[in-house]
Amino acid sequence: MKFHQGQEFNYQRTFTKEDVKKFMDLAHYKGRHHLEENEDGEVMIQGLLTATLPTTIGGEFDLLIYQMHYDLLKPVYTQDHIRCKVSVDQAEKKKERVYYTLKIACKNQNDVLVFSGYLKGIELTFDN
Repeated sequence: MKFHQGQEFNYQRTFTKEDVKKFMDLAHYKGRHHLEENEDGEVMIQGLLTATLPTTIGGEFDLLIYQMHYDLLKPVYTQDHIRCKVSVDQAEKKKERVYYTLKIACKNQNDVLVFSGYLKGIELTFDN
């Protein structure tokens, strides 16, 4: 097993207007609420763009994420600094595979929880 129960990983990022624009172009996600600036001149980030932060663990450690559950609790805007803690809640070997349940808690620069949830994934192995 790559991970054990209780192990934690941290990912952080500040998304920009350019990130929001690129995501709009890539995902054809052009909601007006992601185009209009607020009183501080920032735009609301797409929930799925924000959710890419904790899924970084999949690409970093070759986990096949097969289930995602997110509770988007507060809006996130460009120039918000988001910190995500990903915790291994369960690690279980079944037959030839290892399955994980990962808890997510993401906060902004003011230590406000902006989204939470969980990921379920399978540890991938490769023959070299």
